Amino acid sequence: MRRRFYEFARAFFPQTGGRRERERRQLLLAAALGVLAAAVLLGRFSARIRPQLAVLAQVQVQNEVTRIANEAVSEALSAEGLSSSDLVSLQSVDGAVTTLTTDTASLNSLRLRILADIILQVENLDSHDLAIPLGAATGADLLMAFGPRLPVRVLSVASADAVYQNTFTEAGINQTMHRILLNVTISARVLLPGGVEEIEAVTPVCVAETILIGQVPNTYLGLGGLPSSD
Repeated sequence: MRRRFYEFARAFFPQTGGRRERERRQLLLAAALGVLAAAVLLGRFSARIRPQLAVLAQVQVQNEVTRIANEAVSEALSAEGLSSSDLVSLQSVDGAVTTLTTDTASLNSLRLRILADIILQVENLDSHDLAIPLGAATGADLLMAFGPRLPVRVLSVASADAVYQNTFTEAGINQTMHRILLNVTISARVLLPGGVEEIEAVTPVCVAETILIGQVPNTYLGLGGLPSSD
């Protein structure tokens, strides 16, 4: 191997100058080949772990968006002095709920405030919040928490949206839980080792919930744009 290296070196560097000059040239060639080999290995390693890094970054961003969205809802409701009873009102006849009404104006105002807060906080996430241990990128369970932390940084929020959804679920005998969920969708450009990825995070957050006693009312007021799901 050494002999081949010196033959290769002589082919590229004429045997001119003194011994020290020839050795210096050979060392420079060795260093250049070492850098080239390291670059090739790094490129192959990056190509193998990059898809895994993108998946892990998606999970990290999803978790952070969920946390931020829940905090944003709590802060917005507190700042506006609103509770579920302010957003949803019930009318009943003989103890049976007949009409459910929502305050559409307040809900729309909350939506804009919450979405603006989420966008601001997501764009301010730093690499410490989203960093991924190198061991996690290998896919091996035993190495998930080991190794240096690879930085992940949100460059910008490419798009953001929030849509209300109206849901009813059983909550006990003759009881139904009514929830108004805000489905938040954030698409962000994220800087990973080796390049930029666009990642989407979708999370539902509860804005209001009410326990209904008896049958679900068949009249809804102010629920325009709030699809119902069971």
